[in-house]
Amino acid sequence: MYEILRRRVNSFEQIHETRRAWSPVPTFAYQMTRLLALAVALAALAACRPEYRFAPNPVSLVRSSDTVFLDTVFATVGSSTRSVRLVNPSNYDVNLSRVRLGRGDESPFRFNANGRPGPDLEDVVIPAGDSIWVFVETTAPRGDGEMLWEDSLRIEQGSFSQNIYLVALAWDAHFHYPNRVLTIDQPEPYADLLIPYVVLGANEVWSNDKPHVVYGYAVVDSGATLNITAGARVHFHSGSGLWVASGGTLKIDAANAGSFDDPVVLEGDRLEPFYRNIAGQWGGLLGGIFIQRGARAEIQNAWIRNGTLGIRCDSVADGEDYNLRVSRSRITDFSRAAVYSGFGRIRLENSIVSNSGLYNLYVLGGRVEADHCTFANAFPGTRSTPSIGLFNRYDDGTGTYRYRALLQADFRNCIADGSQESEVGFGYGPQAAFNYRFEGSLLKLNRFPSPVIYDVNDPLRFGGCVFNSPSLFESASEYDYRLKLGSAALGIGWPNATSQVPFDALGQTRPSPADAGALETL
Repeated sequence: MYEILRRRVNSFEQIHETRRAWSPVPTFAYQMTRLLALAVALAALAACRPEYRFAPNPVSLVRSSDTVFLDTVFATVGSSTRSVRLVNPSNYDVNLSRVRLGRGDESPFRFNANGRPGPDLEDVVIPAGDSIWVFVETTAPRGDGEMLWEDSLRIEQGSFSQNIYLVALAWDAHFHYPNRVLTIDQPEPYADLLIPYVVLGANEVWSNDKPHVVYGYAVVDSGATLNITAGARVHFHSGSGLWVASGGTLKIDAANAGSFDDPVVLEGDRLEPFYRNIAGQWGGLLGGIFIQRGARAEIQNAWIRNGTLGIRCDSVADGEDYNLRVSRSRITDFSRAAVYSGFGRIRLENSIVSNSGLYNLYVLGGRVEADHCTFANAFPGTRSTPSIGLFNRYDDGTGTYRYRALLQADFRNCIADGSQESEVGFGYGPQAAFNYRFEGSLLKLNRFPSPVIYDVNDPLRFGGCVFNSPSLFESASEYDYRLKLGSAALGIGWPNATSQVPFDALGQTRPSPADAGALETL
């Protein structure tokens, strides 16, 4: 039929091309001929519409699932999409007289069947031996605490019906929405940078009664303190984070009421298990937790995970106190860096930092101290950078180096391991100080670098370290970084760090000599 139609239309066009050769203006007859051609084409298309042979009796459809479970979501936040396949096993076409939600417009669920959106569809055809897809989502309304939502998708053939049950669990939450926008002008042709934010109260407490969900940046203002208490869960929407402004203070579990195994959790707002360890879900232009110059953050018993840049520390003046202290915590699964310090002063102890797309710890100048920490990088994507990067210079984008003195970088009784040949990297020039020391640590490090930018036999830089031997974690894929028997990190710790951190992340007393890393094997 379509081939006949094509030849018929082509013959009319040939006639018209001949007429155009001697007639510069289309005649009335020419125009009528074109209309006639169009009418013939439309008639031919109508004649080619499929003719269905509908089943004389209802057909029991094969459903890929009779229940759709949508993973836990926050109230007012849309879920991911789930799908169900409806298969017509018969030799007849099937007409679904209605496909509808049992609760109609009152349902928190929504669906799309064969490209048509609900909540109530008529005359959905499934050809013989064919199938269609039904896609289901939900957005639960606000409520109180934990809410279970149920409905059914009714698939009707006249008086005969089949159901697909829909189930979703929703949590109510404290929502922190931006009410202002910071605009950072950019030269043409670049678009201006926009940072939406909300300024928190002077002495705000985020408790564990309900989860907290952050959109944009939640700002801890100058002179203000944000306390996040033990057991709290904080979820960040894409592009969101915490901004501790100059003079502000962030405290996580200041009362030390939680533990390494029962931490405060800071992560993205997708609650499906699939997303739990997927990097890059939150963190905006300033990173995830941005500690501005003059601000402070004290973090213990926390698990910060699955963002772009975990903690970003601005600079401090030499001689100032720490602007970041982290203890008994995990910082894992970041697409860029887990901890970034730009001439900051930071202290990490009894903490695990793992699985970052670039660096687990990036230090540009300033001071860093790490006692009994585990830096392990098995990021699933391509990575060419080490787990720990120490620098006293950076390229300003024009090929010119700018220098920031690395005044102190002490790593005591630590582990640096991962998939690279070297998991400790150095970038420096003689124009600024570059001071570092590793002691009592297990390091994956090229012992014979070319050019020679470090010497593992230099006692001022490396003391009592073991190189390129297996860490033998219990189960790194399950975030269990305890050491197996036979690990090269067992019993190599030096007493200086152990006296400062006499208990491991789980609260176990460290023996002498202690193991390297955050967790002791007793």
